[in-house]
Amino acid sequence: MRWWPLRLDRGLRKVVEQRGGNFLHHDGGLEESLHRIDAALAAADLVVCQAGCISHNAYWRVKEQCKRTGKQCVFLKSPGVASFGRVVGAVCARERETAVDATAASPE
Repeated sequence: MRWWPLRLDRGLRKVVEQRGGNFLHHDGGLEESLHRIDAALAAADLVVCQAGCISHNAYWRVKEQCKRTGKQCVFLKSPGVASFGRVVGAVCARERETAVDATAASPE
């Protein structure tokens, strides 16, 4: 087991939990079974995939399953807490805007 993914995972988890979410991680088939990806994707509201960190098989499996199920999926070119945080922040901001728009449009 390499040391850097664990440190990176802690940073990613912190980004999600600070925004009230639950962080779920799969290593893309490097050490975990590819078969667990389907369950992880089913449980996710948002999929952020660091494409340079997973196998080609995992990449295509994630892409196809998200397309088939309509899950929002963002592929990052490089791993890092900062780029991950920007994506999660942008999605949270869009969700808040959608909630505000829906509240404003509802009849009283």
